[in-house]
Amino acid sequence: MPASAIYQLKVTLKDSKPPIWRRILVPDSVSLYQLHNILQIVMGWGNYHLHQFLIGGEYYGNPEDDEMGETENEKRFRLNQFVTGKGFKFLYEYDFGDSWEHVIQIEAVLPVEKGKRYPVCVEGKRACPPEDVGGIWGYKDFLEAISNPKHPEHDEMLEWCDGDFDPEHFDLEAVNAALQHPRRAREEDQVFEEPDLSPDEEILAKIENWINSLDDKQMWQIEALAIRRDMITFLNYIKEKRPIGTPSTGNLSLKAVREICGQFVNPPVLDETIGGKAHKLRSEVDVWPLFHLHILANTGELVTGRQARTWKITPTGEAFLNAHPHLQLGFMLHTWWHYEDWRIAFPFMVLTEEQQPSFKRTVLKHLLKLPVDEPVSYEQFADQVIQESHLTWPTNEQDASKIIKYSAITCMVIYPLTDFGVLEYKFREGTDKGHNLQPLAAIRLTALGKGLLEAIS
Repeated sequence: MPASAIYQLKVTLKDSKPPIWRRILVPDSVSLYQLHNILQIVMGWGNYHLHQFLIGGEYYGNPEDDEMGETENEKRFRLNQFVTGKGFKFLYEYDFGDSWEHVIQIEAVLPVEKGKRYPVCVEGKRACPPEDVGGIWGYKDFLEAISNPKHPEHDEMLEWCDGDFDPEHFDLEAVNAALQHPRRAREEDQVFEEPDLSPDEEILAKIENWINSLDDKQMWQIEALAIRRDMITFLNYIKEKRPIGTPSTGNLSLKAVREICGQFVNPPVLDETIGGKAHKLRSEVDVWPLFHLHILANTGELVTGRQARTWKITPTGEAFLNAHPHLQLGFMLHTWWHYEDWRIAFPFMVLTEEQQPSFKRTVLKHLLKLPVDEPVSYEQFADQVIQESHLTWPTNEQDASKIIKYSAITCMVIYPLTDFGVLEYKFREGTDKGHNLQPLAAIRLTALGKGLLEAIS
């Protein structure tokens, strides 16, 4: 429903001293459910707990969370059905345990500005408290503990918040970027129903046809795939441990990295000595098998979390854990192929964001041309993809440029598809198998991979 006016809201966390507040502009036609999602973003909450609005003595929220049947469905009501004008106030409560009450006041009713995107946050002060800190009074105790090195809980609280928390921090630009994120738009259209793993009906039909064509050997191959089993390990850890993302990047702590990787099918080496020099684990980013799974799970909305916030499994993540192995694999490959940025596997400027869709189409076209279960020249395949997709590397040295482009194809295409069971590869004789800059000798499209590529295309 198009907006006839814009409401300027001031949202203040009740009893916060000094006050934690945000000023936002929202369409008057926004639903209460949409407003809930907006408030989560602008305040900085993680949307992990229950919530409700209290307007005119009536409660609005998710009626399935109310066993007493006293809550109206927030999706059926728009803000302009309640607001009487400037000065109108109501309450939004988040996390019934910590009871974070937000006082929302209509500061102004403004005309819609043509060409301007809503909602937008125009101002705010101070950081959102950490989730599960114990409400406003627990937050006060938390701040006292982290600011006083002599406090008996100082070390414990610092570790709990990953060593850093600035109560005065507020990033207006980051908030508005999050408000424009397409995931929020998808969330606004959700209804109270069981999550569905299928990307869309057409893809689901293709995956089901692929599943029906699998023989016993292929079913066993899917169940045995390390990437699928490791994803289950990762999601179960997130579900049980609820780790907190690091303040700067949102990555997992080193403790969590070690605990998860220790349960992988093929645990990666985290610390090693090369040439007499010890190389210690520094970040989750250094551990590709885990980092890739984390990115994949986040892109596929199996988990939710970010900087200094708890990582948590989503309803879609729960559905993934309960799905059959073949659907799990289909969902993972579909997510990786259509939504993940492949450049995370090779973060050098051989491929721009604008080139990526056509690059993926080119890769798929040439993969589907490969004979099944027959080795083909890797260089021939790579040369075709490089030439057609116009991969570039800024150097006049042709040999060096070729090696870099081969490495890009290997890291962005061959290695991930091998993890998914789509391809197999063979190194050249005498090649350093741990060196990504060495070209492969041959690749082979598996029967399993052929059907899976056709299903997700």
